[in-house]
Amino acid sequence: PDFDFLLPLQHRGPSHSIGAAAIAFGVALLALEFIWPTRHRFRLAIAIGAAYLSHTLLDWLGEDTWAPAGIMALWPFSQTFYVSGLDVFNAVNRRYWEPGFWRGNTIAVIREIAILGPVTALSWYVARKRGDG
Repeated sequence: PDFDFLLPLQHRGPSHSIGAAAIAFGVALLALEFIWPTRHRFRLAIAIGAAYLSHTLLDWLGEDTWAPAGIMALWPFSQTFYVSGLDVFNAVNRRYWEPGFWRGNTIAVIREIAILGPVTALSWYVARKRGDG
């Protein structure tokens, strides 16, 4: 979803939505049809779409200090920006010249690792036990 930084698009706009996740799933399914024509391509395309959607969910749970706040989660059905208000993840400052840039971003990264690290480790452990990883 963050490819919007590379294009003249609004960050957390349409690229952070269920519509964009559906497009990612469709593109993955189409691409896999040509490069990996096995019965597992549908499962992999679902995993790619789910990974894309998980980024959207995690951004929705994060603090947003840029206007308009939130994500355009329901695009193309709505152009409304939604804010969770939970602020599970700290905002990341991209203005490296400001005081506190390194301290604030370091704290944000440590917090993300503390939250997502155990989830990642558990997922990896379960996948290995099942023989998928």
